[in-house]
Formats: sequence, structure tokens, C-alpha cells
Amino acid sequence: MGITLMRKQLRSFAESKYFDLVGVALVVGIAIYSGYLGTRLDKYVNWGDLQWIATIIPLGLISVVNVGLSMMSTRLTGRVDKKGNFYGIINVVLSGTIDYILGNKAAYITYPITFLIYAYAIKEWNKSQEGKPNEMSESMKWKYFMGFSLAAILISVVSNWIGYGFNMNTLAWITTAAFALSLIANFYNMLKLTAQYQFWLIYNFVQLAKAFVQGNYANVGKYVFYIVNSVGALILWNDEEKEQKES
Repeated sequence: MGITLMRKQLRSFAESKYFDLVGVALVVGIAIYSGYLGTRLDKYVNWGDLQWIATIIPLGLISVVNVGLSMMSTRLTGRVDKKGNFYGIINVVLSGTIDYILGNKAAYITYPITFLIYAYAIKEWNKSQEGKPNEMSESMKWKYFMGFSLAAILISVVSNWIGYGFNMNTLAWITTAAFALSLIANFYNMLKLTAQYQFWLIYNFVQLAKAFVQGNYANVGKYVFYIVNSVGALILWNDEEKEQKES
């Protein structure tokens, strides 16, 4: 009875629009607390004669809005709402642009790939049944897992190897593992498959551990929220998939 009630509450968490606001307030609040809000681009770049442009670009505000978009993408996708992918692709464009300007070499590879994944996801979700996950045959499970895993590991290792200047330390390998997990999850989301949430759950636990190790306790709260959301979304998607099979 206790497990059934907890399961119901976790699904309600994933479905609740109230917790959309809580999630956005959480990540935006953390970004503001970290001191990003008032930051201008000129703090990080030197554009010579064009530096005056950098002084008027509100990098902090753009970043704060961007984390809100990321949370809304996560929440909407969690309740099988295709609008989540539109929020996601805007988030990718903004994140990629910011990282590119700031000189993150890995961004040259990672963001175009993630953009293409979201673009394909929008196409795939639009032609599928509204509010219902796609089903995956037993014979395809292993093929998808192997294909997605190998592609994600290769992309993540190469991009982070470049991004860290060909000098991989412990943090670089943790970042590589986390990005590979997020890529696998995004590949499954691209095909609108429930299995994505198993990988989002692992990814969020890795990020939670990383936040603890770094002493970034603001991010600890954020990833606890993401973990609960992943569990709730997994329950919701599994229920929807089960209903399809029974109907």
C-alpha cells in the first residue's frame, strides 16, 4: 500500500504544473544566488574596438533565462508533452552560443550534435500519438542500447578530449561520463522511448555526486529535484506505455 501511494505521488509530481513553477524558481534562484544575474559579457571577452558591445550584452540574465528554459524542457518532456523539445532546442542554441563565445572548444562538437538530436525529436514526436510514448520491440532493445551507447561514448570522449586541451584529468573523465549518459538519454528521447529515464536517473545521480565533491550545495538541491522528476517521469511513461499495450 505504501509503495502504491509513493508511486502515485511521484507520478503526480511529474504531472503537476505547480512543480513546474517550483523547478523553474529553484534553478533560477540558484543561478541568481551564484551571482550570475548582473554579469555582462565584457567580463569574459576582449573584443578590442567592439568591446562596448560586450558591455551591453546581459550574459547573466540570458543564462538565468536559459536555465529556466532547460527546466521547462525537462518538465514538459516528463509528461510526454512535445513542447518540451521546442524548449530544449532553444536551450541548446543559447547554451551553445554562450559556450562558443566563452571559448569552450568542446562546444564546437557537442552543441551541433545535440541540436540535431532535438530537431529529429521534434519531427519524430510530431508524427507520433499525442501524449503517448513510442513502443520498442524486445528485439530492438539491445540494438538501440548498443548503438546509442557506442555513439555517445565516442562523441563524449572526443569532444571532451578536445575541450580539455588533450589533457584529461579526473574531472574531465567525470564530465565525459556524464555527457555520454545525457547523450544516450537524448537518443532515446529522440525516438520518444521510455528507456531515456533510466539514463536520466543515472546522469542526475552522477551530477549530484559531482556537486557534493565540488562542495556546490546549491546544485545538490537542483539535482535532487531532477532525480525525483526522473523517477516520476519514468513511472508516468511506463504507465502510458502499459495502457497502450492493454488497449
